[in-house]
Amino acid sequence: MEVIRFTKWNGMGGLVEHIIKETGCTPFSGAGINIRRELQTALLKSVDDTPYYDDDLSVPDAIEYTLFGQIGDQDLNEKRFNEPLLNPVKVQHIYVFRQNKREKTYYWYGKYQMIGRPMPKRHPDKNGVERTILVLNLMRINQ
Repeated sequence: MEVIRFTKWNGMGGLVEHIIKETGCTPFSGAGINIRRELQTALLKSVDDTPYYDDDLSVPDAIEYTLFGQIGDQDLNEKRFNEPLLNPVKVQHIYVFRQNKREKTYYWYGKYQMIGRPMPKRHPDKNGVERTILVLNLMRINQ
């Protein structure tokens, strides 16, 4: 399965239309982790060149995704995004897409499963202060 490139967010042929077709969920453009509790689904958005996160989508079959938290140490138990994403009762389906703001393009990576627990890593926060981030290892599920 390959990564699919989109040149627009909304409208016919846009990424939103594709995400709805694939997942039954409408993504929020401003959120990195979109939890859809009623469908036990999470949509994860990675935005290129975000200095306070350390996502690595260079190998689409096995990616790294940073949990939520822009300032200070990240918390596994953060209630709005991290805890539901990590709770297999609340989230059973994980999908990933990426935004490149400079090129005004979007990329659909597809469905993933979490491998192990999030790994702690030292990385600067939004203010440039060193902190502990939590990075998920995700493996693509071929559909």
